[in-house]
Amino acid sequence: MPATPPPRDNDPQELDRFKQSIDLVDYATRRHGYDVKKAGPRGHWHQLEKDGEMLIVSRKGDHQVYLNPGDDRDSGSIIDFVKTRENQTLGQVRQTLRQYLGEPEQGWQAATSPPPPTPAAYAPTPTGPAEMESEAERRARLVAAVMGTHASLTDRTYLHQRHLSDETIDSPAFQGRVFTSQQGNFRNTAFPLYNEHGIATVEQRNNEYKHLLQLPKTGVWVSHPTEGKDTPVQRLVVSESPVDAMSYHQLHHRGAQGQPNTLYVATSGTVTERQVELIQKLIDKQEPKEVVLANDNDAAGRRFNINYLNELQVPRRAREVADGQVAYDEAPRPVEWHATAAGKYHTALRVEYHHASRAEGTEQMSQLTAQVQQIRPAADEAVALEVQRATRQETVVRLVVPNADSYALEDLARTLHAQRETQREQLERQPQEPGRQPENFIRTEYAISKDFNRDLELLSQGLSREQVAQQAHADELAKEQQRQVKARQEQEQRQQAQQREAEREQAAQSPEAQRREAEQQQRQAAGLVVAAATGDPALQRAVQLTVTEPTPADEATPSQAQQMRELLRKAGAQVELRAETDPASGQLRSELDVRYHPHGTPGGLRQLSQTLDALDKSPLVALKEPVQEQAERRQLAAAPPEQQSVTKTAIIRIDEPEPRPGANGQAEAVAEQLRDAGLNTGSLRSATDPATHQRHSEIEVSYRLDQPNLARVSAALDDVARQPGAHLHEHAADRAERHRLAPSGVTASNLAERNAGPER
Repeated sequence: MPATPPPRDNDPQELDRFKQSIDLVDYATRRHGYDVKKAGPRGHWHQLEKDGEMLIVSRKGDHQVYLNPGDDRDSGSIIDFVKTRENQTLGQVRQTLRQYLGEPEQGWQAATSPPPPTPAAYAPTPTGPAEMESEAERRARLVAAVMGTHASLTDRTYLHQRHLSDETIDSPAFQGRVFTSQQGNFRNTAFPLYNEHGIATVEQRNNEYKHLLQLPKTGVWVSHPTEGKDTPVQRLVVSESPVDAMSYHQLHHRGAQGQPNTLYVATSGTVTERQVELIQKLIDKQEPKEVVLANDNDAAGRRFNINYLNELQVPRRAREVADGQVAYDEAPRPVEWHATAAGKYHTALRVEYHHASRAEGTEQMSQLTAQVQQIRPAADEAVALEVQRATRQETVVRLVVPNADSYALEDLARTLHAQRETQREQLERQPQEPGRQPENFIRTEYAISKDFNRDLELLSQGLSREQVAQQAHADELAKEQQRQVKARQEQEQRQQAQQREAEREQAAQSPEAQRREAEQQQRQAAGLVVAAATGDPALQRAVQLTVTEPTPADEATPSQAQQMRELLRKAGAQVELRAETDPASGQLRSELDVRYHPHGTPGGLRQLSQTLDALDKSPLVALKEPVQEQAERRQLAAAPPEQQSVTKTAIIRIDEPEPRPGANGQAEAVAEQLRDAGLNTGSLRSATDPATHQRHSEIEVSYRLDQPNLARVSAALDDVARQPGAHLHEHAADRAERHRLAPSGVTASNLAERNAGPER
């Protein structure tokens, strides 16, 4: 059979295939660490949670969709999920999901990570469906594509740029733990993550580039002991990234006398439950005298440390069970805690007490309240405390503080940890074994600045520790100012949107405004003004430009690609620019993703078409555009205005009782009905009144007067306008125009009968 041709970079059918073939719940749990908290009958819906965020995943036709109840803008299919959480463009989403399905990548990829060739040492990819490839086979193939057949460290450029010395890189601790990923002319630094079965995934790093293979994060990066393989470990240091671990070593271990034999562990970002389990197994096996938590000096790093205090413990006793398996004796947990992010700017701590009676629970709550009162004066804002559940055997409390005061929750967690150790001794009714549970077994060590690599960078510039602290404070102030600016911009955007909505409502109700709008619509029909089509991205066209040029002499000088982007934007196109310097040639390689609608304003489309054709003649530019779409673009740009399509827009508002979690309501059904009828539907925006449990939704739709199915479009709009709770907002002139052009006597029901045909 002939090979299936690779998908086009802008093929909408490929997006549909992603939606149908990828399990959104599986992707969210494996790739992003969400937990499934609830599930509907036969898996019709799932409730996912992570760090205090809740998502509802349900089925919509032949694919799954998700909804974030806390943010009505955060919803959609697997495509939207990846775009939002991995901050990717549509082209990058295609590459990510192709790789997730084990398919060859097409189109542009980040310059530091081009499409990797499959090593000859690995068996070819199965020719059947992607689902036939096992998880183990897929992992082996992706790892082999990155690591190659003979993995080694051949390029130290990135490590040197992070101020790591050759002495550190050549330390016995890091031999065979850092590699170069060589793919074509591009190199990245690769850090494999390991578990009991070998390499679980690989993190690749370079300047402005960080990539983790699309595999479950079921491993940790782990060094060798600093004194060499198989030497007894005295200290285990846990950090967020391998570069931070190597920086810690260079700052605090290299060349120092009497330093304990140390093993370094890194999680490559957010910590998963599986990674905590692996770190504990390392503690069980290596039996270090202490564990040092060397995470970032910010709210996220403190949350990691708080949770490690709850989860990690001294080396556990191992005992054999049936079939040669090994089990560990778990210490009792009379109190547990877990820290999460509470929105962007706050940290929450959930504390669970397990007790034998209500009186004991009351006593523990009194102690906790007193401890909270002690940390409140030091905090910039009041510590919010809420009792979520109190029964005879369990008490659950939630505390919330601003991120700036998260250190107070860490102090509280340390107090709880000390109390728990004392309770464990009492519960076990036996004295502590000498040397088994050393005091301060788990301790925290923070960098002066944000992290140890930043410390290394500043100290290598000749700054003193006091100057590093001053610079760190300046960095924090600058970050806070940026946050405030962004918050003000978001607030202004919301106010402007509300003002535009109010003005639109007022204009729709004003007879004078309606008269002026009707006159404008008549001019549109005469070909004097043509509205730009908006909405469904599937109707848009895409052009890709590759620009190769010398790197500008300084940052203040815009590159040729940046200038081209501005020209295209002025011509009415949506443009996304990605750029990377090739370290081998020093050339700047840029990719411009250009999107436009073929039925835009005549002048704009004409200007855009002329701009694209002019850029195509430049020796710096390689233009990629399907032949048919190029011919369509030039034909439409050359057509006189009166032959251009006229686009009409309308707003549908729907008031209905709030649907139950995971279920679709009338708004979703109306959107689907309009979409099926051929209307171009924008995103569905909804808000629920907590007092009345009424949901208010809004859908913006558009259609063209030259559509061959205008009768069906008109009938669908009229049908929606008759539905209880639905309100159609369109100008009277638009309604009259579509009724005039659409065949009379057509309704949604008889159109459906006509499309269905006679029964057989």
